Amino acid sequence: MVAIAAIVMVLLVGLLVQSQKLSARNRQYEAQKSQLEQQISDEELRAAEIENLHDYINSPEYIEKIARDKLGLVYRDEILFQAEN
Repeated sequence: MVAIAAIVMVLLVGLLVQSQKLSARNRQYEAQKSQLEQQISDEELRAAEIENLHDYINSPEYIEKIARDKLGLVYRDEILFQAEN
Protein backbone atom coordinates (compact mmCIF):
# COMPACT_ATOMS: atom_id res chain seq x y z
CA MET A 1 0.00 0.00 0.00
CA VAL A 2 2.82 2.40 0.84
CA ALA A 3 4.47 1.80 -2.55
CA ILE A 4 1.20 2.48 -4.37
CA ALA A 5 0.64 5.65 -2.35
CA ALA A 6 4.19 6.81 -3.13
CA ILE A 7 3.69 6.18 -6.86
CA VAL A 8 0.38 8.08 -6.80
CA MET A 9 2.04 11.00 -4.99
CA VAL A 10 4.88 11.10 -7.55
CA LEU A 11 2.33 11.10 -10.38
CA LEU A 12 0.33 13.91 -8.71
CA VAL A 13 3.46 16.02 -8.23
CA GLY A 14 4.36 15.42 -11.89
CA LEU A 15 0.87 16.48 -12.97
CA LEU A 16 1.05 19.64 -10.86
CA VAL A 17 4.42 20.60 -12.33
CA GLN A 18 3.17 20.03 -15.88
CA SER A 19 0.00 21.98 -15.09
CA GLN A 20 2.07 24.95 -13.90
CA LYS A 21 4.23 24.82 -17.03
CA LEU A 22 1.15 24.74 -19.25
CA SER A 23 -0.41 27.67 -17.37
CA ALA A 24 2.75 29.73 -17.82
CA ARG A 25 2.90 28.89 -21.51
CA ASN A 26 -0.80 29.76 -21.88
CA ARG A 27 -0.22 33.20 -20.28
CA GLN A 28 2.71 33.76 -22.62
CA TYR A 29 0.58 32.88 -25.65
CA GLU A 30 -2.25 35.14 -24.48
CA ALA A 31 0.17 38.06 -24.17
CA GLN A 32 1.54 37.32 -27.63
CA LYS A 33 -2.01 37.10 -29.01
CA SER A 34 -2.86 40.49 -27.52
CA GLN A 35 0.27 42.03 -29.00
CA LEU A 36 -0.46 40.58 -32.44
CA GLU A 37 -4.06 41.82 -32.32
CA GLN A 38 -2.74 45.32 -31.58
CA GLN A 39 -0.35 45.07 -34.52
CA ILE A 40 -3.23 43.99 -36.77
CA SER A 41 -5.26 46.97 -35.63
CA ASP A 42 -2.35 49.33 -36.28
CA GLU A 43 -1.78 47.89 -39.75
CA GLU A 44 -5.49 48.20 -40.60
CA LEU A 45 -5.34 51.90 -39.66
CA ARG A 46 -2.20 52.31 -41.75
CA ALA A 47 -3.87 50.58 -44.71
CA ALA A 48 -6.82 52.97 -44.41
CA GLU A 49 -4.46 55.96 -44.38
CA ILE A 50 -2.67 54.65 -47.46
CA GLU A 51 -6.00 54.15 -49.22
CA ASN A 52 -7.02 57.72 -48.40
CA LEU A 53 -3.68 59.01 -49.68
CA HIS A 54 -4.11 56.98 -52.85
CA ASP A 55 -7.56 58.50 -53.40
CA TYR A 56 -6.18 62.01 -52.78
CA ILE A 57 -3.27 61.53 -55.18
CA ASN A 58 -5.68 60.46 -57.92
CA SER A 59 -8.02 63.40 -57.29
CA PRO A 60 -8.25 66.38 -59.65
CA GLU A 61 -7.35 68.76 -56.80
CA TYR A 62 -4.00 67.05 -56.22
CA ILE A 63 -3.22 66.92 -59.93
CA GLU A 64 -4.00 70.63 -60.26
CA LYS A 65 -1.86 71.46 -57.21
CA ILE A 66 1.12 69.57 -58.60
CA ALA A 67 0.67 71.15 -62.03
CA ARG A 68 0.67 74.62 -60.47
CA ASP A 69 3.41 74.15 -57.88
CA LYS A 70 5.90 71.87 -59.59
CA LEU A 71 5.28 72.55 -63.27
CA GLY A 72 4.14 76.18 -63.12
CA LEU A 73 1.09 75.54 -65.28
CA VAL A 74 -1.96 77.83 -65.27
CA TYR A 75 -5.35 77.85 -66.99
CA ARG A 76 -5.59 79.56 -70.41
CA ASP A 77 -7.74 82.44 -69.20
CA GLU A 78 -5.86 82.90 -65.92
CA ILE A 79 -3.62 85.92 -65.37
CA LEU A 80 -0.55 85.33 -63.25
CA PHE A 81 1.15 88.10 -61.32
CA GLN A 82 4.66 87.71 -59.98
CA ALA A 83 6.34 89.93 -57.39
CA GLU A 84 9.48 91.78 -58.39
CA ASN A 85 12.67 90.84 -56.63
